[in-house]
Amino acid sequence: MDDGRDEMIDRAARALGAMPAVRTGAVARVLMAVRANQARPASPWRRVARRIDAMSVSARGEALLVAASLVAGFFVRGTVGDDRLLPDAAPVGGPALQPAANVAAEQRLMPVAVAFEAANATSVAVVGDFNGWDPRATPMARVGDAGPWSATVFAKPGRHTYAFLVDGTTLVADPRAPRARNADFEGDASVMMVRTP
Repeated sequence: MDDGRDEMIDRAARALGAMPAVRTGAVARVLMAVRANQARPASPWRRVARRIDAMSVSARGEALLVAASLVAGFFVRGTVGDDRLLPDAAPVGGPALQPAANVAAEQRLMPVAVAFEAANATSVAVVGDFNGWDPRATPMARVGDAGPWSATVFAKPGRHTYAFLVDGTTLVADPRAPRARNADFEGDASVMMVRTP
């Protein structure tokens, strides 16, 4: 008579049901580490996080609203990104960003991430009609020791042609993008379509 039990399931249950052997002193080491962690003073950020956790929901909402208002106020007043605050600061690579409200959508510079695989290259730059085909305008950085090269270009919405300049001498079209004949350097270039925000 079949009692409805499966021999394979019974064997698996017995094998999984056995508890692994516990090393002597392992539980004590874990408990000592927990106690040591509790005895260590909390960082200032952790203390602030604990205070926020202890607040009621309405108090948290008020604190977030005040913080958001301060941040929005800095942006509206133009304090963030104002070069007058840092007169000795050198401009960071890339175009000067403008508040989006002051620029028509068709004229806004949009960030576009590009990547290129060139394992044996010592330098790679993105050149295109968005940066005047200037090899110094958008140098790429290698991701890790042997990873791909990557950069962010800023381009207005529309159709753009570009290529990668490898080791300062060889122009290579992006193998992952459509190609077009380019009159600027009389060769194949890649096509990038940037959408209006």
